[in-house]
Amino acid sequence: MNAHDEVQRTLNPTCTGTSVIALQYKTGVVVLTDRVVSYGKMARYKNVSRQYKVNDNVLIAFGGDHADFHWLQNVIERQVLLWKRFDQDIGPKALHGYLTSLLYAKRCKMNPVWNTLVVAGVEEEEKNNKETSTPFIGVITQKGCAYQVKHIATGLGAFLLNQAVEDEWRKKGEDLSREEAEAVLRKSLELTLYHDCVADNEFEIGRVDATEGVVLGKEEKIIGDWSIAETNCQYE
Repeated sequence: MNAHDEVQRTLNPTCTGTSVIALQYKTGVVVLTDRVVSYGKMARYKNVSRQYKVNDNVLIAFGGDHADFHWLQNVIERQVLLWKRFDQDIGPKALHGYLTSLLYAKRCKMNPVWNTLVVAGVEEEEKNNKETSTPFIGVITQKGCAYQVKHIATGLGAFLLNQAVEDEWRKKGEDLSREEAEAVLRKSLELTLYHDCVADNEFEIGRVDATEGVVLGKEEKIIGDWSIAETNCQYE
């Protein structure tokens, strides 16, 4: 590249994924994503997973640019190999901190990674000489803004679903069973379908559990209730 040439950045993501929904339950975390990557508002690529298993304790889901996340996967794999040199598996908190620094550094160079990341996992800690496993959900935006939560909906779901998920969370909190948490996510996806034009009805629910480790979900499909459409004729 000529030194006098203009430095070019990605100003808009091309192929993108939409919302990620994650919810903590008694012994782990469940994560739901649909399986479509859109080109603008066109469902260009179907049957694409937006969840990535890092190791037996960490699962990452993403929204935003698909190509940027492919680059991030390579970065994460190098970190996993680096930790293995010291006979350790990288935990969700450590990976969340590393990715926060990385995305913030990229943003400061005016070349952000166009992704919102949800790091879900089980953090193994030692308390009073006993090994304990604590569910963990960490969120990182493309600007490098990071925080930890008990439940989250990103993308357009941040405007549509956070209240619906929080209402269910307040009923039982950390006493939610895995089945109850998955039922909340399925209901949330149905609400997304009615409002988000780039959401898809094919989805997967992955989970990170203290006993089972990371379990990637199988492809599922939801139809929803469209009976109201017959009464909406757009007549003035």
